[in-house]
Amino acid sequence: MTKATLTLEGINQISGEVETGGDYARFQASDALDESQINGPHEGQLAINGQTERVVVESYRATDDGGCEITLRRFKPEARA
Repeated sequence: MTKATLTLEGINQISGEVETGGDYARFQASDALDESQINGPHEGQLAINGQTERVVVESYRATDDGGCEITLRRFKPEARA
């Protein structure tokens, strides 16, 4: 897992750890988000090692320890001609 920062539209920035694979990322944080805010699709930015990429929330769940786990779909930058 790598340290990362997640910024979603309309929701405060949250820091945690991320594991990436293909078009998806699994983000884990020690703080939970307000589930009433996270309902529905949210786009945002995921910053990993100084690189930022656009993401959208696929699923969210609060964990038993008061944190959360968020599955994100990653968007690859479009190639410029």
